[in-house]
Parts: sequence; C-alpha cells; structure tokens
Amino acid sequence: MSPPALPEIRTSAALSTLSDASDALVAIYTDASSLDSLAQIASDSAAYIALSRSVDKDFGSTVTLIPSTSISGGRLVLSPTGSLDDDTDDVRKLADAVKAGVARAVQAGSSRPAIYFAQPPPTEGECSHDADYSRWIEVCILAALEASYVTLVVREHRLATCKAGKAVVENLESVDFVFAHSVSQDEIDKAVRRAKAIETGRRLAVDMGYGDPERMTPYNCAEYIKAAVDGVQGITYEEIKDLDVIKREYPLLYNSARASFSEKRTWPCVVKLEYRSPEAARVREQFAILLSDSLYLVGKGVTYDTGGISLKIGGSMRGMSRDKLGACGVAGFVLATGVMRDASVNISCILAFERNSIGPNSLLPDEVIVSRAGVRVLINDTDAEGRLVMTDPVAECRERILAAREAGNKTPAVIYTAATLTGHVIRAYGWYGATVANGPARKGRYDHRLAVSGLAYGDPFENSIMRRDDYAFVASKTDREDVYQSNCQASTLTDRGHQYPAAFIIKASGLDKHSLKSGGSSAIPFVHVDVAGSAEDGVEPGLGLCAITGSPVATFAGAFWAP
Repeated sequence: MSPPALPEIRTSAALSTLSDASDALVAIYTDASSLDSLAQIASDSAAYIALSRSVDKDFGSTVTLIPSTSISGGRLVLSPTGSLDDDTDDVRKLADAVKAGVARAVQAGSSRPAIYFAQPPPTEGECSHDADYSRWIEVCILAALEASYVTLVVREHRLATCKAGKAVVENLESVDFVFAHSVSQDEIDKAVRRAKAIETGRRLAVDMGYGDPERMTPYNCAEYIKAAVDGVQGITYEEIKDLDVIKREYPLLYNSARASFSEKRTWPCVVKLEYRSPEAARVREQFAILLSDSLYLVGKGVTYDTGGISLKIGGSMRGMSRDKLGACGVAGFVLATGVMRDASVNISCILAFERNSIGPNSLLPDEVIVSRAGVRVLINDTDAEGRLVMTDPVAECRERILAAREAGNKTPAVIYTAATLTGHVIRAYGWYGATVANGPARKGRYDHRLAVSGLAYGDPFENSIMRRDDYAFVASKTDREDVYQSNCQASTLTDRGHQYPAAFIIKASGLDKHSLKSGGSSAIPFVHVDVAGSAEDGVEPGLGLCAITGSPVATFAGAFWAP
C-alpha cells in the first residue's frame, strides 16, 4: 500500500474570491482586531465576535468554532497564533495554529476547509534573531497537510474492516489558502510546489515509521521504499540482501544483525538510492560552491532494537520500532527531491536496515570486529548498534569520494549520517535534533546550514561541537583493538553521550584520515545528524507513543534544494 494522493490545494488572493467548494473557514490570526475583515463574508459572525471581545478578555486566545450561515459549510473556526515577535517565538506558532484550526474543522465534519491568513507574519526586522518566517507559506501548507494525513496502519485497518461505503484514508479532500495581504502568485506557486514535494517524502518517512516491527521488517522497509520511488524520474533503486555480500561489504552491520538470521523475514538488507539532477550543469551547493555527486547520505534503519545481548531493561525497549526513523527520513528526502525534480543537487544514499535481535548467535561484548575500513572495533555494548550499522556505509561513501577525486573530479563532497542514535541528545536539548560535525564540515558551515534551514521550516536543530574529549573517549589504550565502540552505560548517563559516537564513526570508517590536517584536497566534510529528539513530537498520548514528525525531510530540502 502507498500513501493516497495529497488533497487538492487551491489558493485565493482575497476572501471575495474564495471558492464555494469549501465547507469551513479557518481564520489564522495574531491580533483579534484583524478579524474585522471577516465581516465581508461572515457578516452574521461579526456581531458575535464583537460582543465576545467586549465581554470576554480571553476571547480569541483559544481555538473557537462559530456557526455562520454566510460561510460555505456554515463553520467558522478561529485559530490564534499568539504573539509572533517575542523572544522565543518562531514559525512553529503559525504551523501549530493551522494544525489546530484544521483539526477542529475536521472534528466538526469538514473535509474541504479554507485557511485564511488575516495578517502577515513579522518581517525580519520585527522578530527575534532566532526566528525566520521566510518559508512561512510552505510551513503552513505542510501543517495543513499534516492535519490531513492518516497513518499507514490506520489506513490499512480501515480498508481491511470497511464493509460498506468508502473508507476514509485522508482527512481532507481539498484545502484552500487565502491571503489577506500582498503575496505574489509566483511566491505562492513555488511554495505549493515545494510543500507538495516535501509532504510526499515526509509521508513515506512517517508511513514507515508508524509501521510496527512486523509490518516494517527490514525487507518490508526496502519493499515500501522501492514501491514509492518506482517511476520517479531521476531516482534509481538498488537493494542488497545476500548475507555473504553484506558480510563482505558491511561487516559491522552483518555482525550486529547475526541473531536475526534464524528467520529470513528479519534478515538485514541495504538499500541504495541515487538521485541525479535533470540538469547536470546546474548541480551546485546553496553556498555557491559548484559540486558534482555532492551529497552522500547514510541512514540508520534498525527496525527493532532490543539492545541485543546487552538487553534493554526497565521498559526501555518500548518504542524501539522507531529506531529506523533516520533511514525513513533520508529515504523521504530522496523521494521528495525526485518529485521536486530539483536541479541543484545529486544524491547518493545508503540505508542500513536490521533487527537488533537476541539469540544464540548474538553479537557479544568483548568481540573485536574489523570494519570495512580495516579498523579493529572492540564491542562493549551491543545496544550501541546504530553507530555500527552506519559506519561501513560511511566508509563506502569515503571510498566513492576518493575514487571520484582520483578520476579527476576535484569538486567537494559531504557525508551526512541521520539516526535516532541516542537518548542523550534528548536529555541535552529536549525534542530537537542535533548535528555533530568534523573539522572540514565545521569550516564549511555544513552543520550551520541545517540550523538555518531548520529554523525556517519549524524544525530547529542545535549545533553540537566535537571536542578532543570525544576522540580520547573512544581511543584504544591497548594493542588489541583500534577503537572502542562505546562504554557500557546508557548514553543518558554518559558525558557527551551524543557527541562521542560521531568520533567513533569517523575513526572506524577511516574518515580520520581526511581531517583538516590532511589538507584541503584530501579533507572530507562529515556531519552526524541525531534526530532522536526531532523525529518524534515528544507528546505522549497516555500509554501510546509520540507522533512522528518526518524530520529531517523539510530541513534537508531547505538546506540542499535551490531557493
């Protein structure tokens, strides 16, 4: 099963041109006085709004549904943003207002809402230094589409149990966007096109993420990605399932997954995606550096993480079907780029899928495994499997970059890993993603660009800095190994628990030979992206699991696509 088609998106320049096809009007506003403009189409509501404002000082601060006979569908939903220009305000407040307003309209029975923006967001000079409203139209479209989305597991259940009529597999049939202020049609059209591409990729990511351990085994993840990218121009798909090949090419992944070999449905696999720009001459980086084959992405796809023989205890295994969200997000970004047909980037992507099982053949602490790069890795904790499954793909990316340079291609390239790697990043920053970059990437500000893009798309990232402590922590103290995989404590109980894993990946993949010291022609920028915080929204629905956000699909799009 694949995601249903997105709702139809229509845009209007004024309320007077609003289509009669809508069945609710959702007004997004900061200042309740701006609602006076609604009088032109909702005259019967104007008196109610005016009276409410005069007797209720709290009116306009919460989502409110008002019946209105003059509005198509009879539903007027008021959804405030609150302030947008205070110290910690950012574009997420607009997104939250849109999601809340659309959700209330859907709850009331609407499937074709119109969203009316009663006033523009602050300009750059009016808002905080830590706010960026430059992508607010895209952010709001994405918020409405998020409110429309029905998860894969719910869609499949509804279709399987629907006995009569049509199963609801999308909350909205259409959505109109109405702007009360001057926004050029060209700006709107670009925003709609980008948002639709991003949402297509984001839905692939969240569909896979919501799938339970049996619905989304490693092979099922590969199958779902293959179906999603099939026929998308510019994207090629390859999968590796042969265990002998995985053992030879990705020994750390192979050994981490050993306990899963008893059942073929839980065997590991590697998915490779390539995206090639339709205009090779236009391939470039957003910082105006001309690139070729510039973007190498590696995603962690652990479809269930028991901890392996270093068993997770105390209920901490709950939610570990989501330890694949890094790979899900990367796959979603590649799909979004193909749908967008972005001409500014080429992408090479490797996704490592496994189930970190327990059994007689489990990987054991005290084993020394030799990585693809020939580095001897001492295993200390089989629950630190994410860095293992990504390291050999990083080594492969390194080899490809070096081969391209030896063939005469001297243009820069950068490697990004994406993973729900540590609980420490949540302890450090809360429900935000974080980047950890090596020297060449810091010098090129590759980590900073994700922070800039994340701010604009309402997916803020923190930039962590790698220190000498991180390399010292994993450095071997004997001649029996070259690097320590981890310590034996949870990352949340370890100093610099989300930073030092990047030092391990760098050392075990051979990237340590391509630091700033190696010189400009040999240096390879590397950024590790820990999305353990940002890939989920942090809101626990009772005994259930958090909602999945699709991070970092939008942030990557903002960072790597042409403006």
